[in-house]
Amino acid sequence: MFNALIIDDDRAIRYELKKSPVFNKNGFLIAGEAGDGKEALEKVLLSDFDIALVDVRMPRTSGIQFIQELRNCGNDLCVVIISGSGDYAFTRQAIRLGAFDYLLKPINENELDELLYNARLFLEQKGQSRLLVENTNRQLFESLKLPYSVQDEQELFRLLKRNSSTAVNFAENIALRLNDFYEGDTFKISIILDNSLENLCRMLLSEMPWLKNLQLSCSKLALKQSENINLVIDSFLNNIKELSDFINNLHINGTNPVVKLLCEYFIINVEGKTTLEEAAKALNYSSKYLGKIFKEVTGESIVDYITKVKMERAKTLVLSGKYKTYEISDIIGYKNTDYFTRLFKEYHGLTPLEFKKLSR
Repeated sequence: MFNALIIDDDRAIRYELKKSPVFNKNGFLIAGEAGDGKEALEKVLLSDFDIALVDVRMPRTSGIQFIQELRNCGNDLCVVIISGSGDYAFTRQAIRLGAFDYLLKPINENELDELLYNARLFLEQKGQSRLLVENTNRQLFESLKLPYSVQDEQELFRLLKRNSSTAVNFAENIALRLNDFYEGDTFKISIILDNSLENLCRMLLSEMPWLKNLQLSCSKLALKQSENINLVIDSFLNNIKELSDFINNLHINGTNPVVKLLCEYFIINVEGKTTLEEAAKALNYSSKYLGKIFKEVTGESIVDYITKVKMERAKTLVLSGKYKTYEISDIIGYKNTDYFTRLFKEYHGLTPLEFKKLSR
């Protein structure tokens, strides 16, 4: 079954679509609904949907804006536009943005049946193509003999969480061994190093799933086959250093369990008002004790740490492209947008708007 999301500010239309038998007939399960594009975007981030039927005219975030936000985030969700007879210009724009098809109001059951039938064929073909690419990459990777073991990768992960310079040195040793083994073949080496980065991030998120609230440095090397091998290795080592610095700057893998627990609490509860008093109550410690031991272990004040975590969360929200500056400020607990913007610039060197433009 394919999961469908119904997006329309008209509850009556959502109700009519939900009770239609042609969804189940064509292999679709209505797994969610939303009253506007903004709510729908939030649901798409939290759940896996295969198709979305979206009204072109809605408050807050229209169907057009919904598709634009999806594509900006690299999401290729199959989208069907629901429009009125006077919305031809909007429908054309939606098709240009990659909408699969459109339905006219009032929705005809036979037309919906035909559309869903074609959508199922499209999604099945899309799934087969994606599976073929994944299998090809997996077979290529498995066909490459690795001059280092799984234990080496696990050791790199251990070092990554402890010390960036030691992790980088160990990673460089791995990269140089690969270079000797494959005689400078950048294509093969970059595939292996990309896979290694993915494994490291997967292990990190498996151990600390709450880190999904922040922006991990898990980007692919994105190098060409003709690229100089030194650039390949340097890119890999920079990724390792950034990831290790990120972990250590957040103090999430220290030897003190109370400090680690406190850091975890602040990252999980990064949005809204975040205070030491609330953390102390939730963790069953006195706020005075937590503030004292945190400062002794990390050399950093609780207030500075909370600000740092909030600025990292803000960066994630800015890069998502979904929110305006005042919305991000409100989400992470700052009522004064100017104050938030000043903090963001002090931490990242750019205002949220400048940061967003630079990341495009």
